Amino acid sequence: MPDNVSFSKTFSALERAIEIAQQRHTHITSNISNLDTPNYRAKEIDFERALAQALESDHGFNLVKTHKGHIDLGSNASGRIEPFEEEGEWNGFNWVEIDKEMTKLMENNLMYRTAIEGLLRKLNALKTVIREGGR
Repeated sequence: MPDNVSFSKTFSALERAIEIAQQRHTHITSNISNLDTPNYRAKEIDFERALAQALESDHGFNLVKTHKGHIDLGSNASGRIEPFEEEGEWNGFNWVEIDKEMTKLMENNLMYRTAIEGLLRKLNALKTVIREGGR
């Protein structure tokens, strides 16, 4: 039984990482598309913190929002993660720094691809177990 629990925890963690990376991608591309919007503040999702909180909520812990800037997963029925306004430099027009956003986009893409590859490895291992188990 411990192998099944371990497999499902890893599978769940990878699934959550993919979901968070997708949501973060949406916010980063929105920041980039609003590059020419006056007074626009870039929005961000803290990937590591969001993943840690998502995994805690998967284990039945009740999350308590202790600060207005914290992510509140406990009361968010849709599973969406609320972004926070990023502290950035005012460039005289808005708070979007294209170099910073492009770097975040590349980092997020790497996290997404890593989670997808991990998920594929888990599924291939399961496929091998099923195929070899009948022999």
